[in-house]
Amino acid sequence: MSDDRKQNFDLCRKMIEQVIQALGLDPAKNRRELDDENRLCWKLRRGSAAVYIFLQASDDANYLQVVSPLMTVPEGKEVALFRRLLELNADALYGLAFGLRGNLVQLSSDRTTDELDPSEVKAMVSLVGRLGDHYDDKLVAEFGGTRKREAD
Repeated sequence: MSDDRKQNFDLCRKMIEQVIQALGLDPAKNRRELDDENRLCWKLRRGSAAVYIFLQASDDANYLQVVSPLMTVPEGKEVALFRRLLELNADALYGLAFGLRGNLVQLSSDRTTDELDPSEVKAMVSLVGRLGDHYDDKLVAEFGGTRKREAD
């Protein structure tokens, strides 16, 4: 990682921790240990939804990703659920999207950390948290499956 990327990574780490603190949470207590020295993670709770904040360093850029795992995919209702998620991606979401990781539906927002400012970090965390809390209940009620309360 270049010196500029390292400096950006450290600046963004501090920025994320300031945003977490502004939410009334302790960044150190919300930090999760990962085996990758180029990837940091914090876990927050927004209502019933878990929200993970990832800061990833790579050779070409650093990235911020905010993810909320919502529910397991219900057996036999995959097509209807996937159609609904695509419709929501097209009609109801701005700056974030539903996706799949294995058998888990998640909501995520990501961007490079170039010219990132604290208001953008706060907006990403707030939006993913608010919509994650809304859609975990709504999608499980509509399609079945299991709401993902803990995704460790």
